[in-house]
Amino acid sequence: MNIPLPDHVIKHSAELGLEKNKAVKKDFVEAFLKRHLPRNRLLKGEDEEIKSKFLMLDNTKTSKASNKRPTRKKKTLTSRECKNLKIFKVDKTSQSYESYLPLHQLWLEYMEELVNFNSFTPGRMMNVQQRLLKADLHGSLLTVQRSKCPSYVGVTGILLQETRNTFLLITKENKVKCIPKQHSVFTFTLGTYQFTIYGNNFRVRSSERAVRKFKSKATVDL
Repeated sequence: MNIPLPDHVIKHSAELGLEKNKAVKKDFVEAFLKRHLPRNRLLKGEDEEIKSKFLMLDNTKTSKASNKRPTRKKKTLTSRECKNLKIFKVDKTSQSYESYLPLHQLWLEYMEELVNFNSFTPGRMMNVQQRLLKADLHGSLLTVQRSKCPSYVGVTGILLQETRNTFLLITKENKVKCIPKQHSVFTFTLGTYQFTIYGNNFRVRSSERAVRKFKSKATVDL
């Protein structure tokens, strides 16, 4: 709906010669469009449509894309960078078994919540085993039951670090020992149950184990 301007605005515009300027601008716009628009668009009457459009100079809304700040991809450290920075390196000379007992107690509470031995029945053993395969073992008390290296047999300690191929244990004698998973069998106890880990089938990172699907494999005795 077109609303006419007040009389005093029209009178003031005439005094300033704005009507004349308006006519000049109109002629300029018409000439500009005829000079720059393609012939086929002029035949379609697009010049008339453009002349009737208005550009609002206030309260203009910018597109969301222009306002959106570019998001930076969070860069994580590579394995080589972690190795160079020695982030995961455990000092084997200044470790105390007693200082890791709270970690072991925390792990026991974690496993109690994960397995829920209060409602445990032998019929649920398969389900429990699947949970233990994906559980975090840091803080567990592992014992080397069998190994091709006789010096590893009988070593018991709290698990400090797990890699793809090794377990890093600290014993009661405050000695840190790196035990290879390959050709070794480990055990740990929960309540009145003892569970066995066959290292040959357990060579995977703990982070990958949480999402990995394990298949039953035949185990060759050492």
